[in-house]
Amino acid sequence: MHDNMMLEIEGLSVGYRQPKGEVPALRDVSFSVPRGGTCALIGPSGCGKSTLLYVLSGLLKQFGGQVMVEGAPVAPLRRQTALILQDYGLLPWKKVSDNVALGLEIRGVAKDEQTERIRRVLTEVGLWEMRDRFPSQLSGGQRQRTGIARALALEPDLLLMDEPFSSLDALTREHLQGLLLDIWNSKRITVLLVTHSIEEAIFLGQKIVVLSGHPGQVIDVVENPRVGQKGYRKTTEYHILTSQLRDKLEQVGDGS
Repeated sequence: MHDNMMLEIEGLSVGYRQPKGEVPALRDVSFSVPRGGTCALIGPSGCGKSTLLYVLSGLLKQFGGQVMVEGAPVAPLRRQTALILQDYGLLPWKKVSDNVALGLEIRGVAKDEQTERIRRVLTEVGLWEMRDRFPSQLSGGQRQRTGIARALALEPDLLLMDEPFSSLDALTREHLQGLLLDIWNSKRITVLLVTHSIEEAIFLGQKIVVLSGHPGQVIDVVENPRVGQKGYRKTTEYHILTSQLRDKLEQVGDGS
């Protein structure tokens, strides 16, 4: 195992049992993500992207191959791993501050420490003034920022995100992509992001892993070193890479 790697995935295969036999979801997937790096996972619907996140978070334990997180076999309930799902996962009867505190309460963090972390992360995502509101009183972007704050309160070194911005309008989405980059630049958390959006993958992923259609197999790993540079979206390289990735995805049957 390499010292600087946060994630090392070798020959990962996952199947789901069905009445007619096992259906493969992922087949022989291999790639790595360095500590403090960002990686975007992109591919057609149903190619196993979310399944891969469940394996990396320790929620899905039945798989073939080897999956290492910071040099150790992936384990359930790893304290430094945070998972953000598409639907935000907020409890509607709890205020913003209480939703952010959920993971801290489960882990038995002292109340004083909880209060300090909640104030810090809600300030970071621009929601401190909204701390006493309920999820129903928030916009979609504010709900997603609450989900991000809850993950950050755990002080993770690995952030797994399953299409976190897909349901948001274009401007809100771009704003939150920028927020995620700011958080990554300041904390150097390792980020693995599942997305359907080619533009989002290029804007956020230093490494872009392209999966084939079902069952998901790695068809390409694209290095994208300019992530985080000011004005990257307006550069020729950005637009060339967008076209190249679109061609790759169209070859495997996805016209994203």
